Amino acid sequence: MLFSLFLIFIRYQVVAIFSCLPMRLLDTETKRFHQVENPRNVSYAILSHVWSPGKEQSYEQCLKIQAGSSEDQEVQLSPKVRMFCDTARQDGYRYAWLDTACIDQTSSAELSEAINSMYDWYRYADVCYAYLADVGLPNNPDPLSEQFRKSAWFMRGWTLQELIAPNFVVFLSADWQVIGTKHTLAAVIEAVTHIDTPILVHQQSLDTVSVAKRMSWASRRKTTKVEDEAYCLMGIFGVHMPAIYGEGSYAFFRLQEEICKNIPDQSIFAWGGVLNRYAPFHFSAVPGPSGRRLPVRRNTAAAEAVGTRRRYIFAPSPESFKDSFDYRAISPGELAKRLMKTEASYPIFTTTPYGLHARLPLVSASSGSVDMPLFLAFLSCVDGDDRLIALLLRGLSPNDEVSRAEYVVGDVGSVEHAEVIQMVDLRSQSVVTLLSSYFRIAKLSPNDLSKASQHISTTDVHTLARPSRAIYNADRDREIRHTLYRSRGPLRLRLTPWSLSMLLARGYCVKPAQRVPKAYVQPVDASETFTLLPGYPLQLTISDSQGSIVLSIGFCSCQHGQESGLLSVAIVGQREVPCQPIERVASVVHERNDPDHVTSWTHHAGCAAKEFVAILPTPDYSERRLQLSLTRGFASTISTSASQADPGCSPYLMLSIEVREARPVFTENAPPVKRPGGNSRTSGTDTTWPLSWLFRGLNI
Repeated sequence: MLFSLFLIFIRYQVVAIFSCLPMRLLDTETKRFHQVENPRNVSYAILSHVWSPGKEQSYEQCLKIQAGSSEDQEVQLSPKVRMFCDTARQDGYRYAWLDTACIDQTSSAELSEAINSMYDWYRYADVCYAYLADVGLPNNPDPLSEQFRKSAWFMRGWTLQELIAPNFVVFLSADWQVIGTKHTLAAVIEAVTHIDTPILVHQQSLDTVSVAKRMSWASRRKTTKVEDEAYCLMGIFGVHMPAIYGEGSYAFFRLQEEICKNIPDQSIFAWGGVLNRYAPFHFSAVPGPSGRRLPVRRNTAAAEAVGTRRRYIFAPSPESFKDSFDYRAISPGELAKRLMKTEASYPIFTTTPYGLHARLPLVSASSGSVDMPLFLAFLSCVDGDDRLIALLLRGLSPNDEVSRAEYVVGDVGSVEHAEVIQMVDLRSQSVVTLLSSYFRIAKLSPNDLSKASQHISTTDVHTLARPSRAIYNADRDREIRHTLYRSRGPLRLRLTPWSLSMLLARGYCVKPAQRVPKAYVQPVDASETFTLLPGYPLQLTISDSQGSIVLSIGFCSCQHGQESGLLSVAIVGQREVPCQPIERVASVVHERNDPDHVTSWTHHAGCAAKEFVAILPTPDYSERRLQLSLTRGFASTISTSASQADPGCSPYLMLSIEVREARPVFTENAPPVKRPGGNSRTSGTDTTWPLSWLFRGLNI
């Protein structure tokens, strides 16, 4: 109990610190910085704008300008800083603030504190100037009103709170002329942003708007950094948390956890596809714990790719709420009344290692619209037609790889009622349209609720809240993985210099051999770059005094290789063979995750790796273990001649080969590493040995 009170005290102290953070202002007359302890006691103007890459002046640059003579300041300051200060001074403001110049962004502590205080800084400003750099340009043929509607300012994440928080917002054109104010343009702004006018002009409190609707305001807005999708919304929800750049979309999961701690609004879980039912639900009581976990049906590849991100109770980004604009929260008493219960329960949501824990009204349901029985967890929120919203839950098998929770969100519905979605194809970077039959929520009419009421029971529920760090990292590396194991056209491959150096130093000879069309001239040196073409696999012979190993690397000739451009690697023997990329290449039952395909390799941090075993035809049948690794190549890792190759080819791949014998080969006077082409760190040799040399010859 005392510990809980202590945590509450600390939380309120953190909020108090952020609310009273000192503020660095610009003096509009001297153009010098001025520190104030409490911005509530100072009159100042504030700027809202869209950053122009490479044209914004930072805090350090402004400090250097201020250190010079006052005559040079007006010339050296950027037009935006100078015009903003002049506009504020002409309107009678001694002090002004803009984020680019007044925040020391080299200090992570100051940046985090500023992000947590920014909503209040805009709220307490006497006036906010919204500078629209793309409105009022002479070469724009659209009328001013149309330019205003299409301005990039309305599509940026940070400008959402900068529109809502201030009492007065004055919109300025590219030449710093007044377009109008938030009050005079309220109807147009509401049509563009879908934010109700009473919210814009502060006739209605922001707290009266559901979490889902507030999220929908940001669903079509973009930020330069993915973390800012969460940080720019902290003020909208009145929560505080440290800003940690580098955590990626995990920031948005943290934001939702903080919202759950501070706002009793279950519409935060109401996002994603709605089950379009053509058949009624059949309800029954929730079975005991042993009967809750039903087998998880494996979906098709397209639906599974979409569903993986949606099976968590927390959304991956604000974009998930794009269709939640008309959802509103209801009280626990209203929920109990709709479910025909006599007592209202006040659920507490707690994040645990087993997922999000809550007590929710639960009922077992089945329908012809879904492929298997599921559970409905009723939320205290309704849609615009006053229908109650329920989460679709599936029980997890105890043997499931994510069985730390009891349930995942969503189920597979009928393909006839699939949701039309758009995704980015990672290979072509083009937008493709898919049909997803993965749904997260259902909307129930009063008739549905009357049938379900006698079977509903309040149940402890553990649902997966967000992806584990391993799954999250794998999701972030998806584009890299696609580059590593598939390609639609010619692919360039090169051996990593360090692995080639190690092979040569240990007495191995690496010899490439490949038959290709005359249009492609292949190098004869293993240190150069090779072109992989469909039907023409690269063969690398790795030999020493004991024997040879031949690797075949290229596009697989199986059905999956021809359709998807899957890469495959295999040991084909102890000598070069005719142009046959892989054993079993003609097999029509060659699976996508066949051991020869790179898709079956282990992936970690942008690297695909696999260990191969080869037996040499020696009297003692010596064994060689080859560790092969594929990574993406970049311009900085490619030689000059390679970088001048055909730019239409796919990205480079870098292949690393490490050989480990099954017999000890430690020697007292091991030769130093000779690097290809005579390049070395010191006089043609390198006496610093990688750690892999210590394990050379150990059968581990």
